[in-house]
Amino acid sequence: MSRWKMLVQRVLPVVVSLGVLAFLFQSVDFGRVVAALDWQVVGYLVPALLVYGAVTLALEAASITLLIAVKPEGFGLWTAARIKCASYLIGIVNFALGAGALTILLRRRANLNLAESASVVITITSVDLVILMMMAGAGALTDAGPTGTNAGLFAILVIAFVIGMTVLRAPANLGPIERLRSLTIFQALRVTPLPLLGRLAMLRVLFTTSFIALGGATFSAFDIAIPISDLTVGMVFVGVVSALPIAIAGLGTGQVAVVAVFGHLADRETLLALSLVLTAGMLALRTSMGLVMAREFTREALEESRVAEA
Repeated sequence: MSRWKMLVQRVLPVVVSLGVLAFLFQSVDFGRVVAALDWQVVGYLVPALLVYGAVTLALEAASITLLIAVKPEGFGLWTAARIKCASYLIGIVNFALGAGALTILLRRRANLNLAESASVVITITSVDLVILMMMAGAGALTDAGPTGTNAGLFAILVIAFVIGMTVLRAPANLGPIERLRSLTIFQALRVTPLPLLGRLAMLRVLFTTSFIALGGATFSAFDIAIPISDLTVGMVFVGVVSALPIAIAGLGTGQVAVVAVFGHLADRETLLALSLVLTAGMLALRTSMGLVMAREFTREALEESRVAEA
């Protein structure tokens, strides 16, 4: 990777986050944003964040170990959890860097080759995307949702994934696309037994539900009543936007998403305060988990990344 490309990858998220936040604060009353914050918010969110962090880390570790058929001695849920914590810390800059760090650490600690470890990460991410689409689609069918979400679009995406899985797992030789589907990065999706993928899907449904529940706790902290359909569709949208690798941990882009999607529920100042508190809480949680549980893994991933970039 060229130095300029690496510089852009690391600096662009900072520029985007600061630029978007500056734009947002020009259109709101900053005093009212501050006034929307009080100790009740802290009382609600700190316990909710701690529970969310513990539950989702356990689900992440279980998801990783589930996809590694032959585990080396010493590699279990605790090691998988610590590796994931290291990826959280690196992923603060951007989601793609976190995924790359997870791939590197899995390769080294689980005795996988690079393509195999990438396949594990891609499989979990792919299942997450399908579940997000299905949950958003279910919310849109229950209610039109805060933005008039088109459930048909989500259904099409899910069907496309099912067709893709069928092609990947077809026992027959598929001629021109055989070489593509034989790539090692698709190995986990191609060879993992369907019952195992079903167990992974259950874990990821719980993971996504935990994020939606955290969103519900945040709205409760600000005394905002929200229908479950709006919460489901809206938090899925906010989660996807926040994960885009163009801002620091979704800072700025997440605020825009919250204000746009939930604008019918409260004023912009309250929603901006809510989204900033949620983002700050997530950043503090992920940073703490990375520093406390995985400092040496973080150094290891960064050092190998620098070697690869050189």
